[in-house]
Amino acid sequence: MNSIERAVYNALKRNPRMKNAVVDCYQRLFSRIPVRNRYFGNKISVREGFFFGFHDKCPWSADNRFLLAHHCGDAPLRMPQPDESVEVGYFSGEDHTRFQPIGTTLSWNWQMGSMLQWVGKTSDIIFNDVEGAQNVARIVTDQGDHVATLTRPVTAVSPDGKNALSYSFERLRIGAPGYEYANGQEAEAFDRIPQNDGLYRISINDQKIWKLFSVADIVELNPTSCMKDAYHFFSHCQFSPSGKRFVFYHRWLLSTGRLRSRMISSDLDGGRLYIFPTAGMVSHMCWRDDEDILAYANTNEFGDQYYLFKDNEDVFQVFGKGQFKTDGHPQFSNDGRYILTDTYPDRFRRQSLLVYDMERDLLTTVMQLRISLIYRYDVRCDFHPRWNRNSTMICFDSAHSGKRSLCTMPFQQPNQ
Repeated sequence: MNSIERAVYNALKRNPRMKNAVVDCYQRLFSRIPVRNRYFGNKISVREGFFFGFHDKCPWSADNRFLLAHHCGDAPLRMPQPDESVEVGYFSGEDHTRFQPIGTTLSWNWQMGSMLQWVGKTSDIIFNDVEGAQNVARIVTDQGDHVATLTRPVTAVSPDGKNALSYSFERLRIGAPGYEYANGQEAEAFDRIPQNDGLYRISINDQKIWKLFSVADIVELNPTSCMKDAYHFFSHCQFSPSGKRFVFYHRWLLSTGRLRSRMISSDLDGGRLYIFPTAGMVSHMCWRDDEDILAYANTNEFGDQYYLFKDNEDVFQVFGKGQFKTDGHPQFSNDGRYILTDTYPDRFRRQSLLVYDMERDLLTTVMQLRISLIYRYDVRCDFHPRWNRNSTMICFDSAHSGKRSLCTMPFQQPNQ
């Protein structure tokens, strides 16, 4: 994003409809100009008709042998309908080329899939599905055998596989279209500030469920004036590396269509709530360790940037010394040295895959791929990049071939 584009973005970001219309026209114009994909010597494996989901989960098994995926095939390029399912499973074998289905799900979307993930370091797999009129979570073995069904859908599983977090996916239909499921019914879904709905912790071993706090409880926590008549919901839960705390987003949709967010951390029992010092916008984040969180956010001091925040302390710093120009989906390597992230499409509809070396203060463009204009809004195909368990491989979703695909590539340390 150049300085002119940044100025236009800042002028229009308070009006989402106008911003989207301008971006559409701008990209339609420049998408007519031929540009080449840039691989910079990297070789990728492309699995057409497959995708994983979000950047906050690792699709690889604990031993890196298996790679989780959703098989969407030639599913229509629109939000899923109630009777439209996808297969869930994993790739195995040399270069992860052999797909093993383990089930199907009716609870999925294009951005986060079905919250498909490994249960800690075990070979069990968990994903969301629907049972009757309710969204649930199913746990199966790597052979697809039933282990358990949780009576609520999950969003995140702790690193040790003992706990999961859950919120209402029905509320996302109103608050965050594109992240909701086609199935599921909830009486409180239309309440702006429900007292009976909130964020839940689930014990995976015995399936016990605790409501940690309601949506209304969080709205009452240091409220701002613009919260009063807005529609409130939770999203983007993520456990700390030790699993002792977690972070989540409290979001509220204004009548103008503008979305506001704040990032909050909590203990496993819902105590020691901490509101991070952001100013109305937080998009994507990841934990570096049990104390530090990297997030693309807005602050009153420095505007929209990547920041490194300190949990439970009003301390933060701009990350990357201003090298990052746009929002992305970050994830730290297992040794904490590298940041893997991406960009949204530029004027030519090119998305970039980026690696930042913290030791050398070096930001490297690993790849630039052009994505068709048909992949936008709720059916966009962000890279959502992820490391494998020892940070030797990179996995990302892409549609540069014309089809949504699950891609992998070896990680090569960037040259100076």
